[in-house]
Amino acid sequence: MTLEEIVLDRAEGTRYRVTLARAADPAAPVVIVAPAMGMGARYYLPLVEALAAAGVHGAVAEQRGHEAEGGRIPGRGYDFRYADLLEDLTGAVAAVRTELPEAPVHLLGHSLGGQIATMYAALHPIDGLILVASSTPYWRHWGWRLHAAGHGFPLAARLLGHFPGARVGFAGREARGVMRDWGVLARTDRFPVADDRIADIELPLLVVSIEGDALGPTPAVEGFAARMPRATVTRAHLDEDGVDHMRWARRPESVVPLIAKWLGSQGPTPAATS
Repeated sequence: MTLEEIVLDRAEGTRYRVTLARAADPAAPVVIVAPAMGMGARYYLPLVEALAAAGVHGAVAEQRGHEAEGGRIPGRGYDFRYADLLEDLTGAVAAVRTELPEAPVHLLGHSLGGQIATMYAALHPIDGLILVASSTPYWRHWGWRLHAAGHGFPLAARLLGHFPGARVGFAGREARGVMRDWGVLARTDRFPVADDRIADIELPLLVVSIEGDALGPTPAVEGFAARMPRATVTRAHLDEDGVDHMRWARRPESVVPLIAKWLGSQGPTPAATS
């Protein structure tokens, strides 16, 4: 299977890529992956390839600060926030729509990527939203440790000029602005963009939780989904050996059948009709 790369330029002078795996039918749905905090897009290539093999176009957009090339490393001289991640996703969706004008568009958000995808869905028309191992860090769904982290992580990022995620075992080297927005979300459950519009989302919503997921426990996953009371929610729970908060994306056989079945319930797809 051939993977295509779409290179997008930011006004600030950096670049990022959208990797696309096409299904056979141009009118098949497309699932665009928004990565978890600190994750490179390459991690998700087995997932997008498996989607294409199942008759669904797959795509993944690089996350700002974690590009393979053409980006910049977060630090005192380079900062950005959730709104910038949302801007990148907006550009990625527009690029995919240009390549696949007949394809219904669905966003798949993993962890932090689900937060960004949800903000996009609150502002722009899409056909469906998929949240895998995705929650908000709101402390009432996690406990007091997240309330403390909601203060401590942004403070550390401000003092150091970046958040040293690899050192503390949470994400990677992250921008202090991203951690500032993450901290507000952890303390207040308020999104930095479109918070007042999230409750109006009326999309089909697939919510996938994972057994024993310490970074996306079921109460937090459910709490996130509850922010969208008008959505038509389908729930799935993965309980398989070797599948956790991160590794599900490297074992797409655990989740791609769920996605294909869910897409098929909304209308015929190549996988469902072949």
